[in-house]
Amino acid sequence: MTTAKRIRFSVDTGGTFTDVVVLDEESRTFSISKTPTTPQNVLEGLLNAIRKARIDLTQVGRFFVYGSTTALNALLERKGVKTAYIATAGFRDVPQIGRLNRPEMYNPKYHKPRSLVPRHLRFEVLERLNAAGEIVTPLDEASVQQVAQRIIANDVRAVSVCLLHAYQNPVHELRIKALLQRFAPDVLVTLSSEVAPEQREFERSTTTILNAYLAPIVAQSLEDLERTLRAQGYQGDIVLTKSDGGGMSASTAKTSPINTLLSGPAGGVIGGLYIAEVTGLSNLITADVGGTSFDVGVIKKGHAPVNQELNAAGFPVLISNLDIRTIGAGGGSIAWLDSAGALHVGPQSAGAQPGPMCYSRGGSEPTVTDAALINGYIDPDYFLGGDMSVDIENARRGILERVARPLSMQVQAASSGILKIALSHMVGAVRDVLSESGDDPRDFSLLCYGGGGPLFAAALLDELQLRSALVPVVPANFSAWGMLMIDIRHDVVEAVGRTLQSLNPAELRRAFLKMVDTACAQLNREGVAEADRLFVHRLDMRYNGQGHTVSVPFDPGVGDEQLLQAIFDKFQDTYRDVYGYTMDLAADVVNIRVKAVGRIPKPTLRKLKSSGADVSSAVKGRRAVVDMIDGATIDHIVYERDLLLAGSHVDGPAIIEEPTAVTPLRVGQKCLIDVHGNLVITRQGNG
Repeated sequence: MTTAKRIRFSVDTGGTFTDVVVLDEESRTFSISKTPTTPQNVLEGLLNAIRKARIDLTQVGRFFVYGSTTALNALLERKGVKTAYIATAGFRDVPQIGRLNRPEMYNPKYHKPRSLVPRHLRFEVLERLNAAGEIVTPLDEASVQQVAQRIIANDVRAVSVCLLHAYQNPVHELRIKALLQRFAPDVLVTLSSEVAPEQREFERSTTTILNAYLAPIVAQSLEDLERTLRAQGYQGDIVLTKSDGGGMSASTAKTSPINTLLSGPAGGVIGGLYIAEVTGLSNLITADVGGTSFDVGVIKKGHAPVNQELNAAGFPVLISNLDIRTIGAGGGSIAWLDSAGALHVGPQSAGAQPGPMCYSRGGSEPTVTDAALINGYIDPDYFLGGDMSVDIENARRGILERVARPLSMQVQAASSGILKIALSHMVGAVRDVLSESGDDPRDFSLLCYGGGGPLFAAALLDELQLRSALVPVVPANFSAWGMLMIDIRHDVVEAVGRTLQSLNPAELRRAFLKMVDTACAQLNREGVAEADRLFVHRLDMRYNGQGHTVSVPFDPGVGDEQLLQAIFDKFQDTYRDVYGYTMDLAADVVNIRVKAVGRIPKPTLRKLKSSGADVSSAVKGRRAVVDMIDGATIDHIVYERDLLLAGSHVDGPAIIEEPTAVTPLRVGQKCLIDVHGNLVITRQGNG
């Protein structure tokens, strides 16, 4: 893709705020803006953010990057379209039956999520393929026509088609799509062989259903956005962030919205990869504290793990996705008491509307932001740089009435309890992620961003005993900032389902070459020049008899005679890295994959000017802050971040303030401003 004329920008629509980052490619300077998200009409909030950023859309080059929550919100709120499901005769109830495993084994009240397709809209057609993709029973086209008539009679807007073994041979699914387009041309059709050509019928069916359920909603949203921007002079394309941290064109997203479920959080991890590269900190935990959630990702040895399956609202989805864990612990998380009088924080959130009580927009329940305001972390006169007024008395009243008085506590102590509980949720989430992979927190640094990430950075550093905590430039808009670093990315997968030793090396190479051709066709449609293309080959492998796989790199440069042994050796190494041991068993190849990357030119960032040790010119004043760990009230020096240059050192207790975030330093901590503008927080004697 070509570079922009003069500027490029990205938009991240979050649960509370919509963020914009604008990069002037000539001066390499950033500007940011933040406006409240408008849940009733996301487009309105996006346009408000663009207007506030004063973006001249005629000066934007080929594209802008958009982190969209449309698909995820529609799924969580079950606001997709009326969807039908077509299966091989005898298999229409697979999406309902699912599997016998219980995600919450010890919860007696657990219920499977209600199916998105009711039984009267699940249909069967006469056809059958065997496991090799060979036709056992030809497709009965009359049964397809009968199903089409029932689809029309039920006012269905989308159809998902998932036939037995279609991942091996899509011929019947393709024919059904052609027939439906003839008999019911206004209905959108999603095929399992197009969105999830893999084994495991239940997971394949839910992925296909979700894609169909969401596609008309996402398509309409993007069409409205395109039409509105065109009217304002924008002539470029829209690139959406995918769940795996890559990008896809709007035209692709309209038919494959399932790949945008983690669109927003993925931007932060991509930004984290850039930070890991420029700082040399190859082990990073990414911690995004937004208005609604706390999102945790891990970068290990300079790479972010990519999974091939995702659980979305209780449904398994076969898409590539960055390993991001989310809990309901953000600035808008609500503090509440249960029937026994115990204090809880989240997962409920005040969101953008009405928001925390201090916003004075009708909120009646105290939140984490209200508690931070009461305890001195936030200057009420400098919220969003003074662009937004907050009412500290309203926050105080809410905490008094809902928490302090029922618990016979002082307001300040109740606020400390709210912050401490939110912090404990975050600490638990990070420990859970690291313990699953057997990693020690002391081997990692923490990258804190989002509007609330810097607020909790110092406390997380001490509670987790990490090496250091980093607060990047524009932390409150960091996910949008990271989106400027993405590349176009597409995955092509082909099911194999054979033992490694039964494969013919020449046939394996031909299969990979065919998949590269398929990926090239997609990159051609998106205007990616051949010089900007990169292809990564991988195999999904397991020991014979196992149920789940590990992803193994494939080197096309190895000769045919050594190829199978080289693959097996790589498999053993990968399995050992993941599980800590290997087994004396044969290996199976379940799928082969090609990741096609269309490289987009990355912005080159300016380095800060260096300064001496004197930071007195950055001092703004002092204020008392109640420490969120030990509850002590301590006088803090307040610094303006923009006045701290590279090489500056700040000792705690202190607060480093900027328009959209505050970074406290606890007693015994120190902060270095590095050459890239990151705040690097360490404990005295550590770093």
